[in-house]
Amino acid sequence: MKSIRIWSPNLVDPIRLLRSLLVFALLSATGCVGGAWKSALEEDSPAGYYRFMREHGDSKFAGEARERLDFHKLYRDPSLAGYTKFRRAYPDSTLLERLYPMLEEPAFEAARAWGTAAAYRGFLNDFASGGYAARAEGNAVFVESQGFGGHSSRLAEFAVAHPESDFAAEAARSELAVMARETGSFNRIGLVLDISAATPERARVRSALIDRLMKLTERMGFDLAIPPKGVSPSQIKNFPRARLEVTHTEKSVGHEVAIGELARPVALGVTRVVVREADKGEVIASREFEIRVPDKAHVRDSSVLFSAKAKKYWDEFFVPMVRWRNDHTIRPAIDLARPVVDVDGVGDRAVVLYEDGDFDLIGLADPLKPVTLASYQRSEDFKKWTGIQVLGDRVAIFGEEGLEFVRFTARGPVAEKTWTRGEIGRVLSLAPMGDRVVIVGAKGMQLLDPVEGTVRRVMRRMLTSVASAGDTLVFADGESVYLSSLALLAENRVIAQLKLGRIFGPKSVRVLDDAAIVTGPGGVLVIDVSDPSNPKSIAKLATQKIGQVVDASKVRGRTFLVGERGLQLLTRGLDRVEETIDVGPRTRVTVMGRHLVTANVRGIQVVDATPWADGAAPAPASAR
Repeated sequence: MKSIRIWSPNLVDPIRLLRSLLVFALLSATGCVGGAWKSALEEDSPAGYYRFMREHGDSKFAGEARERLDFHKLYRDPSLAGYTKFRRAYPDSTLLERLYPMLEEPAFEAARAWGTAAAYRGFLNDFASGGYAARAEGNAVFVESQGFGGHSSRLAEFAVAHPESDFAAEAARSELAVMARETGSFNRIGLVLDISAATPERARVRSALIDRLMKLTERMGFDLAIPPKGVSPSQIKNFPRARLEVTHTEKSVGHEVAIGELARPVALGVTRVVVREADKGEVIASREFEIRVPDKAHVRDSSVLFSAKAKKYWDEFFVPMVRWRNDHTIRPAIDLARPVVDVDGVGDRAVVLYEDGDFDLIGLADPLKPVTLASYQRSEDFKKWTGIQVLGDRVAIFGEEGLEFVRFTARGPVAEKTWTRGEIGRVLSLAPMGDRVVIVGAKGMQLLDPVEGTVRRVMRRMLTSVASAGDTLVFADGESVYLSSLALLAENRVIAQLKLGRIFGPKSVRVLDDAAIVTGPGGVLVIDVSDPSNPKSIAKLATQKIGQVVDASKVRGRTFLVGERGLQLLTRGLDRVEETIDVGPRTRVTVMGRHLVTANVRGIQVVDATPWADGAAPAPASAR
């Protein structure tokens, strides 16, 4: 018997009811998730996104919730590494721009610390629309062009095209310095001599000073115009605009040796030398020389310049001769407030070594705004470090404590390998030879392999300095200068030996292209080493003529010396001093692009060598 189903509007089909309930539940859930997501967005906090993911971890908003949660973590603790990770995970995130204000500056500083075109281009890939973009673009252009070879007109064009660049201001200064030399050079200089009326033997003093001034200026190729006695320069037709002003005074003074206690009086003589581009014009260079003669050694009514104590005065007396307003090349000294013992340059920065073995990497794209890009601090406080040198991607520091290689990393400078004094002795100098390094010092000459960490003795003689000219080593032992190769030294042979004696005392050797500059207490010896088998002496410059010289460097075709008389430029023939750049006594000099960086115990000072350049190609970054 068939069952009869009677339809009634009050009865619901169970299947249709189930379907309706499922649809309702789904709509309710979706609305709930949407509301929860809206609430999370409005709250915009890590707690809100955590809560949403816990309750709705399988919803379509879960991915964006995770993105925003990661954003907040980075926002609260920003880092360049975190930014890079976030950008890789969410390359199309609209939240990236919110990170710009806090990460753009450190990202730019990181690019500037590396100082490469790739670093600046990498920054621009991440922050192309940021506030540092134009600055980074200008820096990248400058580095990619290798500073335009130091060509002044190109530098000027760059300064106009990229005014935001860190290099722009100094590029414009270089152009001004070149113009100053081109339009204001002089080889005639007028003497203005003023000897105080109280000076004993006034006429004799005048004669002695004129005689010395004539010899000094003639030696440097200047024509010195001397007015007749009692005649003012203004009364002389065509008297040179450039002036050499020399004033001399003498008087008796008390010499204070302790608070409230005076020693016997001394006769004090002071001579001030000033060079100006014109009468009453700005000072280009100046020096002051003093002589003190104890009362017991001073002959009454006689000048101190002719006393038994006068030799030191006359040995030190010199004229800081200039041929134009070369003070336009001198940047203000940078006081580092710590004893500086050495400096080396590379690109637009210098590494400055302190006596305790710490060093700073200082950015000098604009020498008027130095920036410390990185610092290295040693844990041991030994004040016996004397040298620093950039060797590719390493920095070597050396001295009485041995040798340490430091490498720059994303975390900053990190010690890579250290050889102690017990292992290699005191290190006085080093020279790269391919992938290896030659060191000299108390244990003679040794060959180091930084990769293998091996050390091999090459020569047992105590040596003071070493430099390399290709495969040839040039080194000194305080008495002679030698030329040899590693292969010959293995056979205990040398190519050549130049005996200079202990009076000259060869102490430091720099090889600058085909010339070796040897310095010591006796002066400077310039040697042509283009043919190692036949080294030739180009010039021997005595200390009495150029003062005590301690270091040398070559930038863009010109050779400079530093010492007690400051920075001196040699002629192209390297046979005499052509010009003085008045930076005061200096102990080190190195090359940094088209610039020189000089150092003394207090700090460093940058000098722009662009106006003296021979050619358009910049010097190698490792040249000293």
